[in-house]
Amino acid sequence: MIFPELIINSKNWSYLCQARKSRRLPHAILFHGPQGTGKEGHALELAAMLNCTEEDKSPCGHCPSCKKTKSFQHESVKLILPLPRGKISSSNVSSMKAFRNEKALTDYLAMLKEKSQDPYYNIQVTGANTILINSVRELKHDVSMSTVNNEWKVILIFQAEKLCVPSPTAAHALLKVLEEPPDQTIILLVSSQPNIILDTIHSRCQSLYFPPISSSVIQSQLEKAGQDPVQAAVISRISSGNLALSRQLRDDYSGIMEKLFIFLNSCFSQDPSVWEKCIDISARLKNNNFLQLEQFFRCAIIFFRDLLYYSITKVDDEIIYTDQVDKIVKLCQTYPKGDWQACIKHIENTQNYILRNGYLPLMITNLIIDIQKAIQGKYHMPFELSDWTLV
Repeated sequence: MIFPELIINSKNWSYLCQARKSRRLPHAILFHGPQGTGKEGHALELAAMLNCTEEDKSPCGHCPSCKKTKSFQHESVKLILPLPRGKISSSNVSSMKAFRNEKALTDYLAMLKEKSQDPYYNIQVTGANTILINSVRELKHDVSMSTVNNEWKVILIFQAEKLCVPSPTAAHALLKVLEEPPDQTIILLVSSQPNIILDTIHSRCQSLYFPPISSSVIQSQLEKAGQDPVQAAVISRISSGNLALSRQLRDDYSGIMEKLFIFLNSCFSQDPSVWEKCIDISARLKNNNFLQLEQFFRCAIIFFRDLLYYSITKVDDEIIYTDQVDKIVKLCQTYPKGDWQACIKHIENTQNYILRNGYLPLMITNLIIDIQKAIQGKYHMPFELSDWTLV
């Protein structure tokens, strides 16, 4: 294998190996499932296997073909993913014009290098919201060319749902290749949002689903990397089968927990300075890395989920924050009328409104007020987006 650290989905990999052995590989395969389940890594492994020179150990990970596939330098393996428009002025311009300057290109190459070292790394190019039709037109030209030594031409399309966002122009351009694929050519689409992809593309692809990775496997991986066992147990359950997310949480576990407890303190405090600190943290997370803000809200939701679970069952066997059991029990005893389900709903609404560019300080303030009322068991109509957005 070219990625020894990749957690192989045995069912899907067995199917791919058998299909290749029997010469019945589909000409197009859609790898889909939640984020962080190794879909892109499996697609790269298949690309390496098809052109590996060591038949008995395919993919061996050591032959020149495997090394070039892993480093995105194989002449018969093409990668397509969302790119910014950059200097592109028409559909006939090279996709390399997507990079406005040398720094943008250097950053992209650095992301490819990171991906070659970590199959779970998610390539996110700044300003890239769609797969350009320029990339698909270049693909159509590439697949028409002959290869050396009868190699497989492999087209990797990461974040394939972006073929259809904001318009399906690139998807329609791809259909022609899917309808009449050249010999020895395979197109591997990878997506965490397959529902966005056109039905006409779905119908031309073999579908392989990659389910969430089990919490026990993620916990084992974290412990092997040196994570504290209690923290590993918490992170493995917070990440919900997303190995990439578990690594991000691992790298900043103490920081995320510190921010979470500041938020929780604000929910149980009347001190304006505590509220201001929570607002400041949320604003910085949004400005620096929206993904971290989403993780922050997710951790908060799971904490209130633990409160809800214990308030109903009075047992702690399914509490996710196992290192906070005493605090969860005490809060449930202190606030017996707490509507923890309402707290979760308020957090989810606030996260959605922030995503839609609502005014963050006002939204966080209202969130704290809403949660404090819910903790006391007071029912009220939640604020609507129009209440939380500056006019």
